[in-house]
Amino acid sequence: MEKAKMSPRVQKIYEHFYDRYDREMISERNRVYAQIKEKYCGESAAMQHAIAFSAFLEQKKIRVEDYDLLAGHIQHVDFSSSIPVIMEHDFDPAGRPANRFDIKKEVNCFFADHPQEDVPSVREILDYFYMGTECGLSKRWASGHVIAGYDRMIREGLFYVERRIEHEIHVCVGEKKDYLCALLRVVHAAENYILRYAFEAYRASKEAEEPEVKRRLHEIGDACFRISGYPAESFLEAIQMVVLLHEMLTLETHSGSMSLGRIDQLLYPYYKRDLETGVLKKEEAAEYIDALWLKIAGLVYGFQNVTVGGCDAKGRPAYNDITLLCLQASRKIGKDQPLLSLRCRTDMPGNVWEEALLLVKKGGGFPAFFNDDVIISAKHALGVSLQDARNYGLVGCVEPSIGGREFSNTEELRVNWAKVLELMLHQGRCAVSGHKFSMAEEKELDDIESFEEFFAWYLKELEFTVQRCIHATNLLDRNYAGNWPCPFLSVTMEGCIENAQDVAANGPVYRFSTINCCGMADTVDSLTVIRKAVFEEKILKLSELAAMLDADFAGYEVWQRRFEMQYPKYGNNIAEVDIYMKKLVEAFEAMVRGQKNEKGFFFQIGLYTVEDQGHLGKLTGALPSGRRKGTSLANAVSPCQGMDVEGPTAVMNSATEFSHQCAANGLVLDLKFTPAFLEKEKHTEMLKELISIYFEKGGMEVQFNVVDRQTLLAAKANPEQYRNLVVRVSGFSAYFVLLDPVLQDEIIKRTEYGRF
Repeated sequence: MEKAKMSPRVQKIYEHFYDRYDREMISERNRVYAQIKEKYCGESAAMQHAIAFSAFLEQKKIRVEDYDLLAGHIQHVDFSSSIPVIMEHDFDPAGRPANRFDIKKEVNCFFADHPQEDVPSVREILDYFYMGTECGLSKRWASGHVIAGYDRMIREGLFYVERRIEHEIHVCVGEKKDYLCALLRVVHAAENYILRYAFEAYRASKEAEEPEVKRRLHEIGDACFRISGYPAESFLEAIQMVVLLHEMLTLETHSGSMSLGRIDQLLYPYYKRDLETGVLKKEEAAEYIDALWLKIAGLVYGFQNVTVGGCDAKGRPAYNDITLLCLQASRKIGKDQPLLSLRCRTDMPGNVWEEALLLVKKGGGFPAFFNDDVIISAKHALGVSLQDARNYGLVGCVEPSIGGREFSNTEELRVNWAKVLELMLHQGRCAVSGHKFSMAEEKELDDIESFEEFFAWYLKELEFTVQRCIHATNLLDRNYAGNWPCPFLSVTMEGCIENAQDVAANGPVYRFSTINCCGMADTVDSLTVIRKAVFEEKILKLSELAAMLDADFAGYEVWQRRFEMQYPKYGNNIAEVDIYMKKLVEAFEAMVRGQKNEKGFFFQIGLYTVEDQGHLGKLTGALPSGRRKGTSLANAVSPCQGMDVEGPTAVMNSATEFSHQCAANGLVLDLKFTPAFLEKEKHTEMLKELISIYFEKGGMEVQFNVVDRQTLLAAKANPEQYRNLVVRVSGFSAYFVLLDPVLQDEIIKRTEYGRF
């Protein structure tokens, strides 16, 4: 593999990577927000958040080191005082903080704000939803997951944004005026914070002894001084503004996939101008990109996606030098952040393919490949203008979103298809917790006369679950603008200033909601076993199957092995199995189609799982597919782990039996290859052809793990020796040793391709 080396200056930053973390900042942010909320209890939530944001930025420590190429530091902090999330109050900022969304707090706030809604029917819906999140039927994370308007802020400058807000303040009254005043406060806070970095860089420059270090630190100071108010004029100023905007955005709200959008399109005009005037060399630009990657990497497990490639607003190819430098940066740096997504077209240049495939072969799961034709069509069909649809970036894992114009809470709801099947087979009882759920229709299992009847019942129960979860989501979404606004994020988003409303209200241009899935292949495989074993072969009754599942196959091990190994499975290009994935996806899309949120926009669906195949799998009982209780579910639209035995082409054929355009909120297909296999040049070319043919068949996304089973087993046994091993999980990459053991086992168990 062609080497990609860090320069000595970037190498020094890399060597000091773990020196920058600040444990005090974790609790300091939480303390400031809690104090401000108590002190200014009479103010609106937006003003409270604006004051707290300002106070924290004034107080937090900042540093510019003599080895820095860019100012800024990005890391995890505690957000439990400002959004409904339960976090550890003391965690290693260089690791992954344990956190979960506080649904109970959301529910309590809803009834406090809407006492007229405190009636039995609404209580029943929210109780059902809360119990569903506790038992693995559903999942919710309603924070972050957006591409802020980086390009707009860099292009306009903070002083211009300030003047726009002041103009709107003069023509508004009441709540809108108060909200705009909160926006003005956070803009002032941002200006002052960037100035603090400018002065710190100047101070460090004066103390530096080496002339080159003095010069570089002074350049950082000059860049920060200018962008504290004015638009960026140089490549350094633009990339410096990206870092500091991202730092402030991730300090305002939990990252939850705060993504950076089309970084190559944003930076290229500055790069081109500086290159032409001799201000910048390509090697220097590469150093700045590498330094940016290391800044973003500070937020471990942060789901921060960067998008490169694709087309421009007129549909023309938009690959450039920055596209290549970003691909090379991921290969050089080797951290879990940022996630890197490559938008692909049939006319993608050969040098981009070459760099992308070199990066794939390195391992780590980068880049993820996305089909422009499918995604642009999916977003346009949802109501996004064609020009905006062509400008999509990827949020978090794989969620297409319009940077600076769309806030769609891309992870606000997920439904576990397999759990619905579990409840049907246990009269509404959760096989893990014992909790009883209401159902659309309870049936005596042995009274069901045909598989068609059973399948129709499954669709009825799935729709019952979907409608209840959407209803609960719409109720809880009313909370955000009034309790947990994001004024600084809102400043960056087109529409929020003009409408004087938060991103969580009716501020941005596009305000869709989302519902994602989990347990898809598990459900298809389980339905196949039920169809064949119960209704075609008639070798057991549904009630007998349910008893085996209730026992987690204890005493029925022969049956478990039979279900797992002797019945056809999704992912092997078997029509009689794959047809049920097609039927289920189409039925699910029909259930969601036309559903509107509280803002009047539609729900969109996602066919990916992030890491919930592990989390929801732990809460899901045994399944007819032969899967045991508490083990991972399938990864997105990929086959159940180890069940695809006919090779990657068969997997892709199975996965494209249904139209991917229905998944406007994204889709994941994951394949795993051995490193040794891709060492051969002809195999690399075959991989390129595999991707191209998959996209010709209508595939939306594909990603690759290039790692062998032995390495993963060694890393699980000796994590301290594999601290930097990065793997693809489901739409995102992460340090293997930080993953939940259930997820580690899921990745180990995936089919490993060593040949086609």
